[in-house]
Amino acid sequence: MTTEATSSELTRRGGTTDSRAGTPAAIRAAFADTFVPVALRGLPRMLRERGDVFCFKAYAGEGPAELALEGTSERYGAMSLLGLAAQARLDPRAQLPAFDAVVDRLDAWARGPADPGDAGLVIWLHLLRGDDRAESLAQRTLERRDEVFVPTYGESMELGCLVAGLAEAVRAGIGGPALRGFLDDVAERLAANQHEQTGLFSFGRKVFRKNLHRARVDARLGSFASQVYPTIGLSLLARATGDERALQRARACAQRIAALQGPAGQWWWIYHKGRAVPVVRFPVYSVHQDAMGPMMLCAAALADGATDRYDDAIARSLEWFDDRPELPGAGMIDAERGVVWRAVQHDDPASTGRLGLGGGELARLGRAAWFGTADERPLAGGFVCQECRPYHLGWILLADALYRELCAARG
Repeated sequence: MTTEATSSELTRRGGTTDSRAGTPAAIRAAFADTFVPVALRGLPRMLRERGDVFCFKAYAGEGPAELALEGTSERYGAMSLLGLAAQARLDPRAQLPAFDAVVDRLDAWARGPADPGDAGLVIWLHLLRGDDRAESLAQRTLERRDEVFVPTYGESMELGCLVAGLAEAVRAGIGGPALRGFLDDVAERLAANQHEQTGLFSFGRKVFRKNLHRARVDARLGSFASQVYPTIGLSLLARATGDERALQRARACAQRIAALQGPAGQWWWIYHKGRAVPVVRFPVYSVHQDAMGPMMLCAAALADGATDRYDDAIARSLEWFDDRPELPGAGMIDAERGVVWRAVQHDDPASTGRLGLGGGELARLGRAAWFGTADERPLAGGFVCQECRPYHLGWILLADALYRELCAARG
């Protein structure tokens, strides 16, 4: 296990934390010298033995460079390959595996049991790879329109992913007016989850449920992911079609999230969308810091004229690895294994569930849906969750690719 103190994880691995840390060159260096090499080392090692699917998560194995894999996940595979494809597209010299067997399995999955949002990810993946199956998969997803507009469907994350895939299809000239109409309708359904004043998104739609508590959690609270994927989807829609409403919605969420960034660059976990406050700050997930936060802000900036308004927030997001109040002596990056450990959290990972929350934290989450009380507890202490999921490494690669595209767009 790699929890020993580190003097400076970015500096030690070639990154920079000097006075120029907010500059594009320093951000590029942090990705190029630290995070991208870790992701490129770790991702191929998370492929399961039969070679057509990625694991669900990885732990430290017995040897100093070994990984132990658990479970499988097509969704994580799609996210992982999106990042790899984005890297390969921007740098054709990069020697990256093709993972054709994984793509074949993902295509079959996206046409069958996958959530429509996951199908959106695979459409996007096909387009990045130049795969002709993108058009037929987009048509198949259009045929599933009725699944998207049932009253109970409407998670912000899934809708955001679907908008992203459909927007990239429209941008590529696929699908014609029918697909464009579907994209606009899905975007409007997503917009219903966004608070008009704060710009934040809830977990999902406000629908009648016998479980009133669950209904309030879904409609009043939203995770960081509930902000990231809608903002990316709406940003891609704005780029593909020039839709000004989509741009305004993406901009509103990105600016609000940037304003709520923590003092050490943290992206908080759960927000009250109406009060625009973090109500459950922990765990602080590393994937938010080196991947999801930067890629969200890069997508918004690319849609908004390649603005540099988010560079400082991106830099601070990356600097959290070296200068954080939560367990400052614990190593989060294991370059030998090719992983970034998942989170710093309040409770022992052995006692928490999939949200990284123990009983007390889950109770806080429930109360937050009713009262919206901001989480202002001290930041020190906690535990490192020593697991890594493959999508984390894929999103690092996508964040880097988007930032490189952003720099190129600025000339």
